[in-house]
Amino acid sequence: MVAGLSSWASRLGLKLGALYEVVVTTSGVDGKPHAAAMGVRLLKRGLFQMRSYGETRTLTNLRATGLGCLNIVRSCEVFFNCLFNPEALSFDSSSVAPRLKGADGWVFFKVLSVEPRGGYYVVTCSPTDFEFRRVKPKPICRAESSLLEALIHSTRLDLYRSMGDEKLNELYKLIEHHIGIVERTGWPELKSMARRLASHIGLS
Repeated sequence: MVAGLSSWASRLGLKLGALYEVVVTTSGVDGKPHAAAMGVRLLKRGLFQMRSYGETRTLTNLRATGLGCLNIVRSCEVFFNCLFNPEALSFDSSSVAPRLKGADGWVFFKVLSVEPRGGYYVVTCSPTDFEFRRVKPKPICRAESSLLEALIHSTRLDLYRSMGDEKLNELYKLIEHHIGIVERTGWPELKSMARRLASHIGLS
């Protein structure tokens, strides 16, 4: 068992109470790996929580095996591939749960509870082990965070469709706003992903 929050989260650069976008990797009873972009919030006593919006494959796998891995990544391309190009992802399945090759850090975990909360589920987890590698500092570019925001918001479109046209249009406008920032501040690869996202969800 990983010793307290300060022993693993701080070494990965994570802070108590903050919400981080990570890639959660799981496998079902068939052993096939799966990756999904999810938000993770750190709690006290070294625990963390994440939300599953509906009966997702990740939630099904976590219920079946009780195990998973948080993959700490910096590249928006990884999040893009999770949503639209999963064949491009590469996994290492030699541990208790699959992990993404090339990630900056990994936190293996076990599921403590799954609680329904209206339109989503809260999954509370406890880390069991972690690994990380040293990474070089990286300059901040608004396009990267905006592409990430657009990708994350796009995962909620189905939920917002059930809430009516007004809510759905608000979400589309938010996604369009972030795609606009990518167009203004990003480099060609990021702009290409933003345009593919826009096309996929019907914005272009």
